[in-house]
Order: sequence, then structure tokens, then C-alpha cells
Amino acid sequence: MQVCCDLEVDVNGEEVFMVDKKTLASFSKRFGGLFGNSMDNSGNLKVAFPDFPGGAVGFELIARFCYNNGRTQITPASVVLLNCAAQFMEMESDGYRPSLLNQTKKSLDGISFWSWSELLVALKECQDLLLSPSKPSLILDKVLDCVVGRLVSPIVASPYTSSSENSSFQCSCDTRSSYSTRNNSSQVSWWFEDLLFLNIDLIDK
Repeated sequence: MQVCCDLEVDVNGEEVFMVDKKTLASFSKRFGGLFGNSMDNSGNLKVAFPDFPGGAVGFELIARFCYNNGRTQITPASVVLLNCAAQFMEMESDGYRPSLLNQTKKSLDGISFWSWSELLVALKECQDLLLSPSKPSLILDKVLDCVVGRLVSPIVASPYTSSSENSSFQCSCDTRSSYSTRNNSSQVSWWFEDLLFLNIDLIDK
């Protein structure tokens, strides 16, 4: 099937994409609602999104999903952006086409196996995409719950702790007590500097 480029999409004033409106509308209810009866119009159309989540990068990921017939790779680094963009474009399942929104939600089933650094990347994405802690957000709640779970778990130690560093540390009898105190303190607050990027609303939540 030949794919044309009959739709011009201005994304946040950053970049203009030329795409096929039928291809994108087949996965996006927002696009379908925008065009309605003009879907079969042979003329070119133009639409502008001044507040698209993630800007041009977010829209390109959406377009790739549509052009790839509802398939895309979802990683801890991309799941937040894909989820926000899918919500914006109303990419829920209609029973006939793959749903990007459902796929991003399903990918969160494995969040407990993410590394600490992957959780931090996802949490920063939540903040950068202005997900409000005061509004319900499945993905923000999932990420925060997992981060807090790691912090309070009695079996979790710093992911940066090195056994070689510990074994090479030499201390005399009169300093062992103070070192032990400092070491215990660092074990409790190993995560502090990692979370300094958080704004006050996310810290409060």
C-alpha cells in the first residue's frame, strides 16, 4: 500500500512533520476526531500542537509506532514519554488496533526489576514532562512507589557500594567507632544525592 504525506504537523514550534493522516488516525482517536469527514479529502491538511509531550522527540516516537503497524520498543528510558504522548493522542485500544497506551502500562509490570539508575531516569522524565503530583497519574505513582520501596527496603544497600573500597579501608582502634557511625549514616542516606534533582512537589509526594 502506498503511503502519502498529506498532513503537516507542527510540533511545539520545534519541527514540522509530513505524515500520512490515515496512518496516524488509525491508531490515534485524537487524529480521527480532528479530521472526521475530511479523512478522504485529497488535499493537504495542517495541524499544530503547541504543547505536545516531549516535543518533536515525542511526536517522532508516536509516528514510528503508527508507521510500524503498532509495534515499538519500550524501555525504562522511553516508557514515560511514550505513555504521556499516547495519552495526549488518545491511543487507547478499540479492539482492532494495537494500543500504545496499553503497551506502556503493561511494560510497567516489570518495574520491580528495573535498576536504580533506570528508576531515576524514569522519575526525572516524570518531572521534566510536568506530571503533576497533585493529579492522578498511573505511571508517576508506579515509579514513585518503586523508588520509595527501594529506599525503605532493609535488604537494599547502595548500588554504588564497593566491597574492595570497604576492604581496603584501614582504621585504628581509636577511629573505628567514628568510622562505623559515618559508614552506617552513609548506608542510610546513600540515595540522597541521587534525588537532588527532584522539585519540592515530588519530594513532598
